[in-house]
Amino acid sequence: MNNRNKLKALTCAGLAMLALASTANVQALADEPKDMAANVVLFPVRAASVASGLVVGIPVAIARRSSNRVIEYTGNFADKLGGKDHIPPKVFGSVFGLPFGLLVGTGEGLYYGGRNAFANSVEKPFSLAAFSLDKELE
Repeated sequence: MNNRNKLKALTCAGLAMLALASTANVQALADEPKDMAANVVLFPVRAASVASGLVVGIPVAIARRSSNRVIEYTGNFADKLGGKDHIPPKVFGSVFGLPFGLLVGTGEGLYYGGRNAFANSVEKPFSLAAFSLDKELE
């Protein structure tokens, strides 16, 4: 059992060395020391922006995409049943439009919420786009 613990410790140490070695040259890629210092200082802010963008932005994106898809799918099903201008086709269309719209909207919201959090938090931390609150979701 003691050999197994030593092997785990060596494996963890090797992985840590590989992680450090892969990030050592990132600082060398900076054009100027000023840019490098700004990136180092802004890293915690950007990380906090990504984390809060994921926590807040994904539910916002799910709500926005789900509502749009429910309305769209209910209208499409109502058109196939007899027209979305009348109430009975809309009621029967909502039986299928609501669950399909919620399902598709949830999947799209998960994707776009995470994408917005990562894509917009680096350039503009804590912006409306990072929280999926911008006028355009994509």
